[in-house]
Amino acid sequence: MGERVLITGGAGFIGSWLAASHLADGDEVHVLVRPAGPSQPERVHPRTVVHAVDLMDLQQVQACLARANPTVLYHLASGAGRDPSIPPHGDWPAMTRDLDCLVVLLAAAAECPELRMMIRSGSLAEYGSWPEPPPETQREQPRTVYTAAMVAGAHYSAIVQPKLRFPVLTARFALTYGPGQSENYMLPALLRCCLSGGVFTVQRPDNLRDMVFVDDTVEGLRAMARSHLPGGTILNLSSGRTPTVRQIVATALRVTGTPADRIRFEAVETPNFRVDTLSGAPDLAASLLGWRARISLEEGIARTARSFAELVA
Repeated sequence: MGERVLITGGAGFIGSWLAASHLADGDEVHVLVRPAGPSQPERVHPRTVVHAVDLMDLQQVQACLARANPTVLYHLASGAGRDPSIPPHGDWPAMTRDLDCLVVLLAAAAECPELRMMIRSGSLAEYGSWPEPPPETQREQPRTVYTAAMVAGAHYSAIVQPKLRFPVLTARFALTYGPGQSENYMLPALLRCCLSGGVFTVQRPDNLRDMVFVDDTVEGLRAMARSHLPGGTILNLSSGRTPTVRQIVATALRVTGTPADRIRFEAVETPNFRVDTLSGAPDLAASLLGWRARISLEEGIARTARSFAELVA
């Protein structure tokens, strides 16, 4: 018998790929989106059940979970991509929104009779910058409102774990990329520029970035959902490799056959809240799940570039 899956942020980049993977296996998939609806409705598969819900409203979330009655819950919705700087004093209450949404979701999920696993997303950026990929036991050093809320979420989940019938696991993502990612991110914007003949400016080319293709991230999430790991477990879904942004760009140029003179590099000053080295050791996921990122950077960029080429054509 298939799973009943609920994905918050299910209309987002990773969420839509995860939903498609479960649908391909015959599972019943529900996605929770903002009350105004998904910003990119084309990402929502017609066989998914869509719930437009405010994650800050406990009654709405309880009603949604009662209708979906999930066996697996993925919490991917977050404020990723917003301005990482500290807002003005009057807006400080909004800094805890991601944490508040998680606590509301946990309270509603506690009432789900058949829920057997919840997986929440985090980021390698929670560790801050380290010269070597840090393990999950490394003390976090978040530098932004977003990553601070993610760190707090992991600890709050562990605190309430004894009151829950199901384990809550945390997946800390590397920079996940692939077809369908928003061009607000560097790699898809770069590939679009390469294929359209423009000139692209790259800032902070010597920063280090662990990159994982979206298929691998989805497989990691699904391996966690199939596991019997105890609540509170944190796993890095990372490659363990940290090419520079300059090397990532060079790979994209090679894959697309783009001349190097179409790229301009700017070594701008890095604000305190930015992470120069985004990395995390993937050894725990390998030992506990048998999971490793298997798609090379070159292959992943090539697959992403082909998807852009098809759109251009």
